[in-house]
Amino acid sequence: MYKPFTLLLAVLFFACGTPAVRNDASIGFAIAKHNFGKIPFKKEASCTFEFSNTGKTALVIYDVKTSCGCTVPEWPRKPILPGEKGLLKIKYDAAFPGVFHKTVEVIYNGTGSPASLEINGEVEYPENIEL
Repeated sequence: MYKPFTLLLAVLFFACGTPAVRNDASIGFAIAKHNFGKIPFKKEASCTFEFSNTGKTALVIYDVKTSCGCTVPEWPRKPILPGEKGLLKIKYDAAFPGVFHKTVEVIYNGTGSPASLEINGEVEYPENIEL
């Protein structure tokens, strides 16, 4: 038989639900902006952003959203433990000549989510262009 106090605790636990789990994951980037400079027309360029989990719990990157389909991200799918580092790679398809500025949002399981990154540069105009 259950003791009255144990029964009361069980009822309160189920009525209130489980306590919220505090998430102290945090992401820190060594550099948050990358300038490609001049890129040849129709050449793919890529850069890598190094990050670390500066929080106290495991860091999970849920998604990385870019401002354009010409920018493709790659990121680790496994949790990054506190103090560990990881790499986020960004590929840029230089299909259109001219200056570009793109943003990248890193959505993760910490309270500061999303983190913002930027890439920019200039795609050179092709030499033999027909007008």
